[in-house]
Amino acid sequence: MSISATRLAGLDPHDRAVFATNARLISCLVTESLLRALYIPLPGFEATGICVVLQKDVSSELSRGPYESKDILTVVPLRHVPLFRHDDEDTRAKEISLLDPLDMMPMVFEIDAEGTMPAEIEHIDLTAAILNTLAEPGWAISNSTKLVLSKSPVSIWEKFGASAGLDAALLKDISNEYSSSVKWQEYSYEHPPKAPLFTSQSIEWEQSIVEGHPTHPMHKTRYFLPPLPDFSPGAFDLYHPRLRLVALPRKSLHITYDFETYTQPIIAAMSKNAGRQLRLREGFVAIPVHELQVVHIQDKFKEAEIFSQEFSLSLLAQQSIRSVIVPEAYQELSLKLGVGIKLTSAVRTISPASAYLGPRFSKRVVPALSMDPNIVTVAKELASVVHAHADGEIAKHCAAIIREAHENTSEERGERLIVCTALVESGHSGEGGELPAVVRVFELDTEEKRIQWLSKFVRMLFDAFLPSVLDNGVAFECHPQNCLARFDMVTKELKGFIIRDFGGMRVHPETLKATTGVDLEVHDGHSIIASDLDDVYTRMYHTIFHNHLQQLIRVLGLHYNGLGWELVRKHLKAVIPKDHSLYAAWLSPERKTLPSKCFLRMRMSGMYRFSISKSH
Repeated sequence: MSISATRLAGLDPHDRAVFATNARLISCLVTESLLRALYIPLPGFEATGICVVLQKDVSSELSRGPYESKDILTVVPLRHVPLFRHDDEDTRAKEISLLDPLDMMPMVFEIDAEGTMPAEIEHIDLTAAILNTLAEPGWAISNSTKLVLSKSPVSIWEKFGASAGLDAALLKDISNEYSSSVKWQEYSYEHPPKAPLFTSQSIEWEQSIVEGHPTHPMHKTRYFLPPLPDFSPGAFDLYHPRLRLVALPRKSLHITYDFETYTQPIIAAMSKNAGRQLRLREGFVAIPVHELQVVHIQDKFKEAEIFSQEFSLSLLAQQSIRSVIVPEAYQELSLKLGVGIKLTSAVRTISPASAYLGPRFSKRVVPALSMDPNIVTVAKELASVVHAHADGEIAKHCAAIIREAHENTSEERGERLIVCTALVESGHSGEGGELPAVVRVFELDTEEKRIQWLSKFVRMLFDAFLPSVLDNGVAFECHPQNCLARFDMVTKELKGFIIRDFGGMRVHPETLKATTGVDLEVHDGHSIIASDLDDVYTRMYHTIFHNHLQQLIRVLGLHYNGLGWELVRKHLKAVIPKDHSLYAAWLSPERKTLPSKCFLRMRMSGMYRFSISKSH
């Protein structure tokens, strides 16, 4: 099952949080080919073997001599055999290509080459067996070497960062992000949300996340940008903030479409709450903002008028924190708000490029795409506002987008909408909370039921999102946080998907123009622009396989036996024509590796939207 459900159950919340972050860090170090890692079988233990992560630039050449203690960064016992490189050249052991946190047992060992640090008594048999295994030919581990349980991802990260020659300031910044991730993950384990039911509303599913991103090394990082205070976990309820209102001169704003009309219900609801009419100065535009963003507005936009707290509304935040529903004002709409908080490795503001793109893409491109409206619905962005400041890094702090909210009216259509991330989550409080939600809610208590459920999910996911790739050169970023699955409220049968957010998609403008006659309206150099179709295929591969389906297949118990991936290949071959370039990219027997998005490489390069890829 999931890390939180089974493998971490015996640890206290802090140790669980350390492992959860360590596991993701090590996964990225190995899968992104930043470090080499070897798999060595370990007979006689629950672990099938160990993953030995080598220090940077340790050569596989036998001529360099045996591996010593100083050549090892960390050792991780594995429950299952991981995926290996097809071009492995190390004769000492098989080299790992893809290492997932769900492959790992809940312990990470660091190397104490001098044997001066205290060892964990409860693992003495296991560590002794590991060290004995490392006494085979090709290894020269000193007798004084000990394996010590890692107490923090910062230790492993800083050893790697130092060997990689990272800038000291960057090294420290990322160390702080790992510490934050542990702190917030620990709080989540200590205060788990209730296990959602099929009858739970969509927003309850959005707020049921225990762990979140399955492989991102800063998966729980919460950093509040100054002048915000550094809130500790529990000090501010990110899921239940309030909506405030500011006003700025119209001439200082870039407004796309009829933003002011869409904000009238907000102004009316705020006026009703306050018991008096909110008055706007002539030439000013009202902008709804997250309550935490008020201090950023005051700090960066001196011309802004800040309305008092009596003009405010309650919000319910979705998983992303910055996307919110406004029950007192909107039924069919929601807001995406710029918030000066770093979640994972990105500050959750709204760039001028995104504010410009979303409504235009929704209005002109979406209706022209090859997409079956019975299976997939795009949550369109209807209007936006962003400050006209010349520095986009400042302008992005004053921005908002009006977006369709199909989940608010889904029950009227007889549908239950569930954000796909929540399906694989576990570790909830309440009955059955230790099980992944998808297994518990859909009663997938046999392998046959899990195979049938997954088969329909995979086929419908492909039918929803591959036609625009095949025909138009457009890949939506359909990772599980951006996708809501639509289920029949009576039968629980999957009916299709809602896709939201355009920031991480890829579009090949020439193919789009040739197949739809529509030009892509976008700022020059925008990250969604693909240089060729391979770039489109790479983005879709990462989001649909490495991010979306991999964790789902794993929690359904259909990864190691290969059954889940057999289904994936079967449905791909049914959807992709053999003479299409996507078939050659994904299904050709000659294709041994594919590029994939690299979270850690991107963070080390200070990049966010522009992906750095590595073939594996």
